[in-house]
Amino acid sequence: MEETNASEQLLPFEKLNLRGEYRNYFAVKRSNFFASVQGFPELWDCFLRLDEIWIREFSDLERITIPGQVLPLQLLMHSHAQFRVALELGFSTCLSEAWNILRSSMETAALASVIHTEPKLTFVWLARSDGPVAKKAYKAAFEVNGKKSLFTGSRTLQTLWEDYREYSEHGTHPTVEAIAIRQSTHSTEKDQQWRLNYLEQDPKRLASILFAMLRSSGLTEQVCFECFNARLQLDDGLEKMRVEFRKRQSQAADSLIKRLDIKQT
Repeated sequence: MEETNASEQLLPFEKLNLRGEYRNYFAVKRSNFFASVQGFPELWDCFLRLDEIWIREFSDLERITIPGQVLPLQLLMHSHAQFRVALELGFSTCLSEAWNILRSSMETAALASVIHTEPKLTFVWLARSDGPVAKKAYKAAFEVNGKKSLFTGSRTLQTLWEDYREYSEHGTHPTVEAIAIRQSTHSTEKDQQWRLNYLEQDPKRLASILFAMLRSSGLTEQVCFECFNARLQLDDGLEKMRVEFRKRQSQAADSLIKRLDIKQT
């Protein structure tokens, strides 16, 4: 998108305070967000429905009386906050950054699940920074087999582990795969130019990755539901929302496959 067109998205305050190439980057990123929402309305609807499910669950859990459940709930709220940032970055076509934040959201939810299962680990988590002995105890409790230790408690977590590993390679760590995704070349008769694309430009790949993010986000919410299933299953309205979300998710996959000839990942 040309700078003159993208800059139309800027507010007067932004036009006054942004300059140089960053101004164009900021404007294009915002314009891409609007274009992605309009271009993939079925995906946007699913993400918003999932956000509403999280909020409904937190509302149901406002009055927790069991002390051992407080920290897991706080961690899950943190996971949801990370989900929202990843959502915004993904639709703004900042895919590597979205992967990185969503990966953190997965890890946070997995940690919450472990502590919910063994409430005594709350004290190990709280004392993590209290010196070498506390740090060793933390690793023994949560990372005896590395980060994978957090994702072994349920089938949902085991499935989420595969997504966590993929996002680590493509969004968090500076791997060959992570750089290659953003790399492009432009050849002329005289030379060859190497470019790093800060924003995703391929609509087909964008849609495919956003759907993959939706699937991972749905699994992360499932971790929350499983932790507090005894309370949340009493909310009939919540169950209807979750059923409708899964229905819309399946419809979104069918729609994207038909419109863009892409496959579910």
